Amino acid sequence: MKISYEFYPPKDLDYKKVVDEFSLIRDFGPRFISITYGALGGSQKKSIGLIKAFKENTDIDIAAHLTLVGKSKDELSLIVDDFKSLGVNKIVAIRGDSPEGKFKSHPNGFVNTSDFVEFLVNENMEVFVSANPEVHPDSESFEFDLNLLRQKTLAGSNQAISQFCFEMKAYKKLINAISENNIQNELIAGIMPIYNIQNLCNMAERCGTKISKEIVRKFSNNPADNEKAAIEICIKQLKDLQAMGVNSFHFYTLNQSTLLRKIFDEIGVLS
Repeated sequence: MKISYEFYPPKDLDYKKVVDEFSLIRDFGPRFISITYGALGGSQKKSIGLIKAFKENTDIDIAAHLTLVGKSKDELSLIVDDFKSLGVNKIVAIRGDSPEGKFKSHPNGFVNTSDFVEFLVNENMEVFVSANPEVHPDSESFEFDLNLLRQKTLAGSNQAISQFCFEMKAYKKLINAISENNIQNELIAGIMPIYNIQNLCNMAERCGTKISKEIVRKFSNNPADNEKAAIEICIKQLKDLQAMGVNSFHFYTLNQSTLLRKIFDEIGVLS
């Protein structure tokens, strides 16, 4: 099993705390970590700050998120140069959402993610892209999303991190479609351990992700029971995906290590 983690810049700017959380799950052998990157200037500076903290205190490989929304090609080029100066040569390329809601491209920027991917590849960056087991809220259909993945793959990406998803039928459909359409892109399953069921449901609603009533019913006001349910659900999901041929997993940590460590101890993940 190949694993990686996502972290994000904390609001309180306590970067050391995030690095410390990572250190508690470092021994499970992640291939890399990704660090989210906001669309606005302040968020971008925080992302750079977190990247610097990881670079100063660890030797873990970093994939920096980068959104094309709201940025000109020249601005994106400068940001990529900043990443290179920090020793970052991996990018998670994302379209991003405009502050006003519906996506609007910058007049001097990229209109679509595939052109953005091609630009990053030409900058000698290793590029990860997104994949959607369930239809993206802005998309017309599953086929539309699949075609976007195909175009991003043809532009030079060969690794795709999926949106978190608890519907195994949706994952199976995506896995089969990638194979049947000869899309040469490794699917890395995005895994969201359930830290808080209500927060997860709120997040899922924004992302167009389904959370079944069966999953929701497993949670109560008992923290110990909730932790047990979260561990069981995550392990079952990992085993189901492995049975489908997926062996790379990207864990959305929410900057927390305790639950992940218990999951890994239970399933026997070793470096």
